[in-house]
Amino acid sequence: MIDNFQTKSIEIQNIIKSFQLTKSLFVSSILIGQRSTGKKSLIRHIFPNAIFADGSDQESIEQLLEEHDELVIFNYEKLTNATRLNFDNKRIIALANYISNEKSIDSVFAFIYHMPPLKDREEDIALLVNSFLIEAKKNLMIKDVISIEYKNLDISSNIESLKRSVYQQAFSKSCTDKDIEVILYHYLHKQMGGYSDYKKFLPLYEKPLIEAGLQKYGSQLKLSDILGINRNTLRKKIYELSIN
Repeated sequence: MIDNFQTKSIEIQNIIKSFQLTKSLFVSSILIGQRSTGKKSLIRHIFPNAIFADGSDQESIEQLLEEHDELVIFNYEKLTNATRLNFDNKRIIALANYISNEKSIDSVFAFIYHMPPLKDREEDIALLVNSFLIEAKKNLMIKDVISIEYKNLDISSNIESLKRSVYQQAFSKSCTDKDIEVILYHYLHKQMGGYSDYKKFLPLYEKPLIEAGLQKYGSQLKLSDILGINRNTLRKKIYELSIN
């Protein structure tokens, strides 16, 4: 997700401090939080040389525990039989997307931490947006100045959906006419197949055109002049397309 872990969240800073204080001890800890909240990035930041292993492969975990004193187990909730694992005299950091019964881990882990979702870390969103925008512009070879609209960002799936929405905005705000034609071509080629498709797909052009025009010019009268259509026709289109 992100190579260099960044946060302004007090809660996460406290988690980092706690890990730093105990990182030289042979104790077991677990970090629980939703998918794509940055758990792996945080642990890589604190334990850059640690070995990571997927909890969905129980046999591999058991083998690694025999060979190493330090291990990070992600997808801990996918272990088929966690009670078979011996964490004695080892530094184990478990990462879990959820734990159905926290009492089941009380006797296993000396420290239990909870990673807050992105919706509870508003102070981190700007950091991540800036990082992803720099990355998007580099990867998509965009030279334009891009202004991100925060109200349109998607954090429903935490960092994963946030990154996707930053890339989408960066691309859409730097599109050429040809880019838009290609996007519409592939979309229409896939979706066409019913009757009255012409009327069905007209809103794809009309709705964004009218919404952008109203935002840019501020009045229906001005926009009707710009578009060269009757004001009553424009008003009817606004109603039919449910434009606020």
